[in-house]
Amino acid sequence: MKHIPHSHNTTRYCAAGYLLFAVAILPLHSAEAPCPSTVPTMQDSWNDVHKGMVADATARANDIKIVFAGDSITNCWHGAGQKIWNERYAPLGAINLGISSDTTRNLLWRLQNGVLEPIHPKMVMLLIGVNNLLNSKTTPEAVAYGVWANVAYIRKASPNTRVLVQGLFPCEAFPALTAKVPKVNALLARLDDGKMVKFLDFGSKFLTPEGTLDRTIFRDGAHPIKPEGFQIWADSIQPTIDEWLKAPPIANVPPPPSPVGVPADPSGAIPEFRSDYLDRHKRILAQAAKGNCDLLFLGDTNMGCWDRVQPLAKNEYGPLHWLNFAIWGGRTEHILWQLENGALNGIRPKLVVVQVQDNLYDKTPAESVAAGMDAIVRLIHQKLRETRVLVLGAFPYGANPRDPSRVKIASYNSLLAKLADGKSVYFLDPGKAFLEADGRIGALPIPGPTHLESKTFERWADAQRATIHELMGAPMPPH
Repeated sequence: MKHIPHSHNTTRYCAAGYLLFAVAILPLHSAEAPCPSTVPTMQDSWNDVHKGMVADATARANDIKIVFAGDSITNCWHGAGQKIWNERYAPLGAINLGISSDTTRNLLWRLQNGVLEPIHPKMVMLLIGVNNLLNSKTTPEAVAYGVWANVAYIRKASPNTRVLVQGLFPCEAFPALTAKVPKVNALLARLDDGKMVKFLDFGSKFLTPEGTLDRTIFRDGAHPIKPEGFQIWADSIQPTIDEWLKAPPIANVPPPPSPVGVPADPSGAIPEFRSDYLDRHKRILAQAAKGNCDLLFLGDTNMGCWDRVQPLAKNEYGPLHWLNFAIWGGRTEHILWQLENGALNGIRPKLVVVQVQDNLYDKTPAESVAAGMDAIVRLIHQKLRETRVLVLGAFPYGANPRDPSRVKIASYNSLLAKLADGKSVYFLDPGKAFLEADGRIGALPIPGPTHLESKTFERWADAQRATIHELMGAPMPPH
């Protein structure tokens, strides 16, 4: 499950968000070599993250006593759980091996391809399997079999390492998972051998007195994105950590047997390299081949989230013959690769709406990202001469206008505004609709993968509706 850093705040609608700017186009190239943001590059983010983890494990091999392994829920320790992580686990040389959207197959591939090889931790905190259940055909038995494969590999590769198998957290983001999670956990409990593998299910601590998931902590129904959730998590596993830090390993303990027989679909136990980007790109090419597109969205994670807020997106953009070619994690260089590799073949949209800010979360200068956006606009017009382009400003993050991240966003958006010529290229800053009068982000969350609330995306739709319909020459729908 996917997680990207975003502010958790918001505002009232600001009519200034509809303004279009007509100014000179930025130069794309300089005498210097082109910056990475302007060089078409196929996204390989999953493998890049894995390689970074292997490098980190290698560099700190002698210091790592505890490993957290899993998907985006584990990765969220880098967000709202960072303070507790720094206090409790950083002194133990902890390493976080959580990658968003990973299944048991993907984690097993990573474990078998270098990330465990240099280290010999005292313990592994394992939480994996919920993403397997997103396939409606996957049974609890198949998930348990995949988790067992990870436990068995860890125990074989590092015989002195204990494994804490954590029960899957309650999940209300996808209704079909609600009944399956307890069944998976009941099977995982069989992995507890009382010696080197322990099972712990503390998911009930995340529930309200009425028995539903605490949505003040799990705002998206899947991830504990508030510090209180990580406090519960940390307190739940701390006794085990304290015990295992003192206890010497028990020699000659074999990995536990599988809690189930070989399921009809054993793929959860087969290591799998992830190629999300190419898979999504192939689906995009298939959509493009069908044509019938007057409105096209391009972008990164935020734009990709429109696919997660149905039926709002269909009601808002379906009548405009809309396609969304945004890919999560897409940077400007990745979008350029999409465009150069067939994404526009077979379609002639009246309007392309593009927003990119994933480049901004690292140290990439705002000027470089803006140059990448300029390259995208130019390439669109090279391939679609009659198509208009609406460039969206990045959403603000950071509590107040003086926050360094807010300053970077403001600089980036001012550069994007200069791309507009008022004829074929236009600029709109939807983020203004989420700001209070003093520039602070208000109570409504900024759109993003951990904030898929309908009201948030309704606010975004409101902020760009008039501009999109005007540029497409389409009548405004009744609202």
